[in-house]
Amino acid sequence: MVILDTNIIIDHLRLKAKSKSKLLALAEKNPKKELAISIISVQELYEGQSTKEQEEEKMLLATISPLRILSYTYEVAKLAGEIARDLKRPIELADAAIAATAIINGGQLATLNKKDFQGIKGLILI
Repeated sequence: MVILDTNIIIDHLRLKAKSKSKLLALAEKNPKKELAISIISVQELYEGQSTKEQEEEKMLLATISPLRILSYTYEVAKLAGEIARDLKRPIELADAAIAATAIINGGQLATLNKKDFQGIKGLILI
């Protein structure tokens, strides 16, 4: 399974030429049921001001509706806390949660910001 970082979705929504988005490239290589996002990414996406616009929200929903949305469970929260505690540098809560979601679900994380996730034990980046 490939877990998509929030920035993969944002990049896709902002690109004029959707055919060049990382999301479409990943969708071509992976069956739809193998692409997922963390529920934390849904929250991050709705933090964007553009979701106040009905058409923008429709595009967002059309983009994420085929994806598996993975829950934020006790197990994920525990691992995210351990990641934040043990990493030698600060990490955003959302990034720790998304990394933990990927690890717990046995997935690889697709991101446009690999440096945000460097050094996380057990995390596979693509």
